Amino acid sequence: MDINREIGSEFWKTDILEGKMIRNESDYIYLLSGRTALDFIIRDIKVSKNIKFIYMPSYCCYTMILPFLQNGISVEFYNVGFENGKFTYDIDFETKCDTILIMQYFGYCNDQVVQSIERLRKNGKTIIEDATHSWFSKEPYSYLSDYVFASLRKWTGIPCGAVAIKNYENFIIPISDYSNNNYIDIRLKAALLKKKYIEKNEGNKGKFLQLFSQAENLLDLDYQDYSIPKYYEFIIAKIDAEKIKKYRQTNANFLIEELSSFREIKTIFINSKDTPLFVPIIVNKGRRDELRQHLINNEIYCPVHWAISNEHKIDDFYLYKNSLSLVCDQRYDLSNMKRIIKCIDDFYGKGV
Repeated sequence: MDINREIGSEFWKTDILEGKMIRNESDYIYLLSGRTALDFIIRDIKVSKNIKFIYMPSYCCYTMILPFLQNGISVEFYNVGFENGKFTYDIDFETKCDTILIMQYFGYCNDQVVQSIERLRKNGKTIIEDATHSWFSKEPYSYLSDYVFASLRKWTGIPCGAVAIKNYENFIIPISDYSNNNYIDIRLKAALLKKKYIEKNEGNKGKFLQLFSQAENLLDLDYQDYSIPKYYEFIIAKIDAEKIKKYRQTNANFLIEELSSFREIKTIFINSKDTPLFVPIIVNKGRRDELRQHLINNEIYCPVHWAISNEHKIDDFYLYKNSLSLVCDQRYDLSNMKRIIKCIDDFYGKGV
């Protein structure tokens, strides 16, 4: 049993089924990280097409923007908003951009994405779909997308791993035989230290936090053209997908139902096909940072997606400034979700 009461932050374990291969991943190319996969896709496209402009969502991590810029591609953004429990996509289907990047958010599948991909494909655009957030949902990506990629380490404790898919033909460029073992080793060491801290109340929390940060800084500097060790391909094939789906769906349904009574919070609509990565909420009246700090004070660590960077050349920062991602993953059960709700209730009830 976990001794420490904290909820959230980095994973310290991977959910696998011993002795059982869950799925055949042979159709996928395995790469180090999501941005490694995106860079690989960009370079594969450039072999046969002259990419000048990428059209991508205004609401995204800077790590999705950089691979395009570093490959000499100009970036234009279409606006992503949030209305009536869904993310919205304000796409100009007559855009002059030759390549489009699109994604579902946090595992809540929106028909507008599927319809947009169909229309963009008819307009002759090359479509890259980021399926990271929807990877464990019933319909994780569109088969009409030319390329698909997904980061798997966002879902469990595996220290590396992303998949890249080319739907209509094989990749042109070769796959690297090398991996960034330094990065993998640092993340693995950090996870082991956190495991001791959480499960045995041993060690220094600051140490594993520093190591996780060190690993991410290293990835920022050195992410291109890396595969993963064969051992981790084997682990990926054993990931307990059913556990991930069950816990996340149960936890998210509870949070969303309970949050519906808070007038100060907007939340997402969920259906039975969705497997949530997080439960995104919009905190009204500019109080997101206050609520997040209140949760932190109670050892509940919920991330902000995403930090605003110099690469975000957009006009509307509403989602960046008001959204918070509540933890709902398979490390936790309903007792933990009740604790999150109580903490939010205390925040508003006490007028913090």
